[in-house]
Amino acid sequence: MPSDLHIINSVLRAAQILDSFNPQKPVYTNTELSRKLGLNKTTVTRLLYSLEKAGFVERDPKTKEYGLTHKLYRIGSVYISQVDFHRVAMPELAKLGSFCQETVHLVILNEWKAFYLDKVESPQSIRLISSIGNTCPAYCTGVGKVLLAFLPEEELKDFFRSVELKRYTPNTICSPKELKVHLKMTKEQGYAIDDSEHEPEVRCVAAPVYGRNGSVIASISIAGPVYRMTREKMERELVQAVKSTAHTISKKLGYIEDQ
Repeated sequence: MPSDLHIINSVLRAAQILDSFNPQKPVYTNTELSRKLGLNKTTVTRLLYSLEKAGFVERDPKTKEYGLTHKLYRIGSVYISQVDFHRVAMPELAKLGSFCQETVHLVILNEWKAFYLDKVESPQSIRLISSIGNTCPAYCTGVGKVLLAFLPEEELKDFFRSVELKRYTPNTICSPKELKVHLKMTKEQGYAIDDSEHEPEVRCVAAPVYGRNGSVIASISIAGPVYRMTREKMERELVQAVKSTAHTISKKLGYIEDQ
């Protein structure tokens, strides 16, 4: 059996650094980490440099702060693929994809971006091309707007303080005031629509997935070209389909309504 003699202290310290990041404190300077972990600042700086070279953290040249990269989330998705969330969700998403014949996504919110955990590819020859592990701005995607809409109030305020609303298409909502109204409406109606707000000629409709504790833990969407994803079709069948699938997944995860 391995003993303490086999422990590599630098690996443990690097793990301590990575474990320090959390949603409440997503960035650190080397000084802050040194103080938090009780480690020599030079040691922390060298470890951060090594983690940066490995692609696990990145340094903001303006603020000098370090934050995690999506490489860690891609690694984390390996774990996620083994737990109940993934096991429960994917069969339901496959049914939804078979029904609508469009690309279906499973998404979570990370660092104010929509992070694509998994998908069911559309069988259509002309379809939305996307990749698992990619990210998109949350505020101009259906899945992202759902996740923002159901954030606690303080976290949503953090979002607006942290994120610049850049324009991607003529339909992108770039006004904070307008986006706040839009997110409020999204929460009230229980779904969001991306009307070519991130990519031209692409529409999607998304709905929230609730966890056991009643909070929104993910969102799912149906996405496709606008000539098939017409407003009439979305209102007639796709909105109800994506909401129903999200509700089924939520219930299988242990969510109880009106809890």
